[in-house]
Amino acid sequence: MDNVKSDKELIKEISSGDELAFQHLFDRHWKPLYAFVDRLIGDEDQTKDILQNSFMEIWKRKESLFADDSLMPLLIKIAKNEVITLFRRNKVRLAGDQILISKLQRMEEADDRLIASELKQEIDNELVKMPFNMRQCFRLSKFENRSVKEIALELRLSEQTVKNNISEALRRLRTALLNSDAGYLALFSLALLNLT
Repeated sequence: MDNVKSDKELIKEISSGDELAFQHLFDRHWKPLYAFVDRLIGDEDQTKDILQNSFMEIWKRKESLFADDSLMPLLIKIAKNEVITLFRRNKVRLAGDQILISKLQRMEEADDRLIASELKQEIDNELVKMPFNMRQCFRLSKFENRSVKEIALELRLSEQTVKNNISEALRRLRTALLNSDAGYLALFSLALLNLT
């Protein structure tokens, strides 16, 4: 019977210390959360640690939890922070757009395709706001794999101007994705955190 309860109903029970309700919530969400974290760090032991820490954080916050429909966005946010902490602690540098592109290319499940589509839409929305040269420099560099020299020749800009435009475009994208309300996008924004 508890399996058909909404996250909102389970959270209400968890807030009063109901461990069975917490178990039902864990059973419902651990697999998708595990899959997201594993895609980012690719290490089974560390993924399990982050998963455990994320759910323990939910239990610690049980008296102040709130969810409209699903607890997943909050779990994603907590896990994202755990991953960032892990990368900073281990001084791991993400390979930037290569990681983002490889993650997007490997997505096969329907939910993943939806998330990839949302991420692409978020990026496109930000690119439209950028000045023409900045947008072109970014697109030619990241989507067409053109060199700085090639872009400079095509757009009749100095190589330094091309570099500056790409760097600023990436900065704006990082900021937009990190501030995005879409919980799932926040995970993928990690792949942009250390772009230069």
